[in-house]
Amino acid sequence: MQSYLLASIVLLASLVSTGPAVAGAVYGVEISPDGRHYAVLQDAGDQRAFAVYSVDDVSAKPVGIGVGSIGIEDFEWGGNDRLLLKVAGEKGGVRTNKGLKTLSVARWLSISSTTGESKTLFGNERGVDYYYYLPDAGFLLSALPADNENALFARGYVAVKPSGPTRLKEGEDEFLLAVQRVDLSSGASKLIADADRNTADWVADADGAVVARIDQNAKSKEIRILAAPPGGGGLKEVGVIPGEVVEREKTVIFGLAGADAPRELTLLVERDGVRRLALFNLDTGAISDGPQTPGPVTRAVYDPREARARLVYYRTDRERAFHLDEADRKTQAALEKAVPGAAIAIVSKSLDGGRMIARADYADKPEEYFLYDKAAKRLELVASN
Repeated sequence: MQSYLLASIVLLASLVSTGPAVAGAVYGVEISPDGRHYAVLQDAGDQRAFAVYSVDDVSAKPVGIGVGSIGIEDFEWGGNDRLLLKVAGEKGGVRTNKGLKTLSVARWLSISSTTGESKTLFGNERGVDYYYYLPDAGFLLSALPADNENALFARGYVAVKPSGPTRLKEGEDEFLLAVQRVDLSSGASKLIADADRNTADWVADADGAVVARIDQNAKSKEIRILAAPPGGGGLKEVGVIPGEVVEREKTVIFGLAGADAPRELTLLVERDGVRRLALFNLDTGAISDGPQTPGPVTRAVYDPREARARLVYYRTDRERAFHLDEADRKTQAALEKAVPGAAIAIVSKSLDGGRMIARADYADKPEEYFLYDKAAKRLELVASN
């Protein structure tokens, strides 16, 4: 793989072409799971909009989808047909038990990539006596790239729990973070894994199987990790990270480690004042050192298509991407030779890994986005800031 890529550098450099590079601020570029389309989120006049392009037919007119001026936090593909957009803003005139309030709110929108039709995912919740206004959009656990119709979210809901031993009492409300499978066309959701009152996070795989539940005590900060056995079955406690360790090391869990370590979680920890990677074994509960980055880790990025942290960023002379897969690191090195002066990050890949979007960051000019097709040896500039 490495020799092929390095041998292709001269060819790649000669094949760099300028596709429909868009004007105005660009907020992200993502390729569809099948690799046939890519979406650019950009400024278009006084609003933001998606432009969806065909990879194979460069003459095809892109589909434009306006999304207004509301704040945008994230976007992903849901299957090959829909775009998942996380938006945030304020809503005034909300009636609460303390009067009318202006509240912050975030929601996921599911948008057809061909028609622009939009569906809001999740809403507010009803308890025994009240409607609850939920400001949180939830967390996209798995975009289920092989499933065109659904996605998996960790999202809070109001569970009605019994308040006493008698049936005469209706119950009391409890807010829990559960796993829900959502139909992206209708917005209908189905609870597939319920939570404990201390549940703070979930781990799923790219196929949508729930692998682990993360519980954290609000007072002690202790983290309990419960995992399903390799052959499936109920969640059982496999390890505890003491609260003093969690707080001292600023421990954050970023899902499964990957195909080479299917029974390990990626942790981001701080030791001796330096952020680094660690691994948690779901079978033994042991914590070990993770991949070594060339510099201190600044942040990790969770990829819902693969349901894991696929790359992290570290800092030396400037912030650069470190890909957790060796194949991605080889591709990154090849592309950096083809695009002089660029620090490359592979921000989005097709399901088979054959096509990808690479972001090029420079020390002296704005970032650019490239489409790279391995089989066609095609490297094309598609967006720039």
